[in-house]
Amino acid sequence: MTISTLAFGKASAFGKAEPSLVQQIKSLTATRHLSNVVNAGQTNHHVENNGRPTKALDEQLTQRELFMDVLSANATRRDAKQYLARFKPAKSKSQVVSKGLADRNARHRQDQERLDRLGVNLGGLYAPSRAIAAAAQFVRDDRAQQTEVAMQQSIMHVALVCLRAPEVLDAATLDGLATTLSQLVKLDMRIAIVLDIAGTSTELSLREQRSQYAVQAERLLQAIRHHSPEASHFVTGALTVSDHTDSKIEVLVPDLIMEPLKRSTIPIIPPLAYTATGQLKKVDVGSVMVALTRMLSISSKDQQPKSSKSTTLTELGRIIVLDPAGGVPSKRRSDDAHVFINLEQEYEPIQKELSLYASWDDTVSRPNMFDQHQANLRMLKDCLAILPAASSGLVISPQDAASSSQTTRTQATTIDTGTRRQKNTLIHNLLTNKPMVSSSLPTARLSSVTDSSQTIAAATATLVKRGMPVTIIPAPHPQHGWQVPLNGTTGLDLQNDPRISFPRLLHLIEDSFRRKLDVEHYMSRIRDRTAGIIIAGDYEGAAILTWETPPPNTSSQPSPPVPYLDKFAVLQSSQGSSGVADILFQSMVRSCFPRGVCWRSRQDNPVNKWYFERAAGSWKVPGSGWTMFWTGEGVVEDEVKWAGYEGVCRGVGPSWAEGARLD
Repeated sequence: MTISTLAFGKASAFGKAEPSLVQQIKSLTATRHLSNVVNAGQTNHHVENNGRPTKALDEQLTQRELFMDVLSANATRRDAKQYLARFKPAKSKSQVVSKGLADRNARHRQDQERLDRLGVNLGGLYAPSRAIAAAAQFVRDDRAQQTEVAMQQSIMHVALVCLRAPEVLDAATLDGLATTLSQLVKLDMRIAIVLDIAGTSTELSLREQRSQYAVQAERLLQAIRHHSPEASHFVTGALTVSDHTDSKIEVLVPDLIMEPLKRSTIPIIPPLAYTATGQLKKVDVGSVMVALTRMLSISSKDQQPKSSKSTTLTELGRIIVLDPAGGVPSKRRSDDAHVFINLEQEYEPIQKELSLYASWDDTVSRPNMFDQHQANLRMLKDCLAILPAASSGLVISPQDAASSSQTTRTQATTIDTGTRRQKNTLIHNLLTNKPMVSSSLPTARLSSVTDSSQTIAAATATLVKRGMPVTIIPAPHPQHGWQVPLNGTTGLDLQNDPRISFPRLLHLIEDSFRRKLDVEHYMSRIRDRTAGIIIAGDYEGAAILTWETPPPNTSSQPSPPVPYLDKFAVLQSSQGSSGVADILFQSMVRSCFPRGVCWRSRQDNPVNKWYFERAAGSWKVPGSGWTMFWTGEGVVEDEVKWAGYEGVCRGVGPSWAEGARLD
């Protein structure tokens, strides 16, 4: 089997990454929020008379908590560099010109030194004229221009949070949630929160409903003030709606939201809007989220009036739904949860699945939990449709979002004690834009890569992305996937099938593996045995699978064709947080070959750890240098199947062009 080593990126943890990256994170947070822990006028005692920690000790605990969350996140070096890249100042035109002049002068000095060592004297032939060198030069001061360019290119990164049912949160959970939100702000993620009180009765007057929202906003505001000097601000009067029932929510006064965000203050927004006649109206929370997404999207800069003096652009990269119902469930999957949802591929099937669950729910109250999950998924789909493809949504319960910070703070009585129960899901999402655990990781393997409490938290959080469509040729059977061809041969021709762009497929393979394919040899080898192909997105990734004929065995029973993963490739530009590899692998094992498939990899391939975690088993083929992997059950117990798998993994020949390294 041939699988690109580069398809999955490097798997080194953030804490094991190069020290400069960790130091940059520490320096970043320290200079922004954590440098002034104790003011000159504060008391030197760590504990007040009532036994509660002083503000100095509390901020030290918060600082340690933030560093621990950052360093324990499962971030690769690529993730860390992508996160830190947002803080690099933009270079002005004058800086680029100055660098070019400096480089040219340095080359001139090197050439002159080389000629001097050789004893060559060119005199003043190529030297600058003395008169020109001595002439007065008028140098423009570009500092003002550089400041203007930096201001024009200032981007404010924002996360839009929907907090459902805040009234059911106890003080400890609210405190832990406030800690996590303040940590995100310290990591340069500005936050806007939309409240949704589940217990708001339509029988209450609008004044009473507004009072309920004000009470819950004040609870959250006080909790945030305990951890962040910028605190938060309750915003009313920013939204408008017409009197029509199907009207669209608009942000009438954006400055009521933008100004607090610029000061790193968290605006708390209720789903209340004013009509043109000045009447207050309760509106749908999902519509409010869509309206705020439209306003905060970086694409909205094109709609700003030319006379606007605002130089701060917003980039909304995260939509976070904090719902007591937790992540999106799935009773048809072995892990009972959707860890990652590719909306382009899975939105309609999941919505149908949730509708079925809702019909089974015998609870009296409506909407029930599954109706709530449908609403969350629909809201995320509408919001992410406005944003760039790299944006993501996260659905998690407030308890899980707060549990990391809550555990440390409740157990720690001094700066040197305390235990960490689990990683912080929201900070992990900020740094990596990936789910806590890989969506292609089998449930049985979760305990081997995380502790038990972390497994529970990961199963209750769902990462949602607009994602990419997945094309499977031919279409697999809903239950059994691809079937063994009756006559022993298949008719799929990758080069001539009108559904496949072979030039783009060839570019994908060669770009992923960084070597040339011997097209004629490869097509000859897989002719009449190609089981199918899985294409992710716009040829961002692909998996080619075949039915291989195993070598003859000593048994009287003939060996059946072996399902084999022949090529697995992801564009270099799509490697990392895009999730292409997970999407391909899930499609292969759940749709195409649900009963099992095998592949091979060089024993020194650094990506083997990724295979070990996802395969049902592995075995080093003696004397070959290959490691055989497989999914499905009963491979070891079935002697015929085992012999077939080993024979295929040992005997498949490479198809790279002359001079290219082996698979």
